[in-house]
Amino acid sequence: MEINLLGNHFTLSDQKAVFWHEKKYILLADLHLSKETHFRKHGIAVPAGITTSILKMLENLLQTFQPVEIYFLGDLFHSDENKGVEEFYEWRKNQKQQFNLIAGNHDVMHIDVYDRLLINRCGTQFLIDEFILSHAPIEDGKINFCGHLHPSVTMFGKARQSLRLPCFFHRNNNFILPAFGKFTGSHSIKQNETDKIYAIAENKVIQVH
Repeated sequence: MEINLLGNHFTLSDQKAVFWHEKKYILLADLHLSKETHFRKHGIAVPAGITTSILKMLENLLQTFQPVEIYFLGDLFHSDENKGVEEFYEWRKNQKQQFNLIAGNHDVMHIDVYDRLLINRCGTQFLIDEFILSHAPIEDGKINFCGHLHPSVTMFGKARQSLRLPCFFHRNNNFILPAFGKFTGSHSIKQNETDKIYAIAENKVIQVH
């Protein structure tokens, strides 16, 4: 799905990311890497291999778009340093793009860890031309790419059937990305008349509102 914002061209990918053509940047949000390690450490049974799967998804995304930089819109990791972080470190060695992190509420590791992972921390807000990047939605007049809400939309069919789909959600100046990670949960959007919603279904992005 291609969209135009302020004369800039963006691809909304079915891989739950945005590709900014003029900059050759990828924007994505809420990976929550190493979440399963954090939960298992505290005795909560969750499937293993989630971080490995997310990193494979990310690698496929990089191969598809060949970006020069990646901007993670918060919650790259789920918690403190653990073995999932080391898995990312080994994977990161093979990636040549610049990685940038807009800090989210889960990005709590010491700055030295991010330096070792070759991740450039950009604070909680980062301005690029007429666009502002953040983790949670903000209101300042500029178009704001963000995450945090894990948006989804519920589609209704016949016989009371329903299906919840991850989506890109554009309300006023906020353009909210779906969670890239797995095992993250989602928040079903209640749309207003002027909202734009782009759902991800069957390996494609479709505008449903």
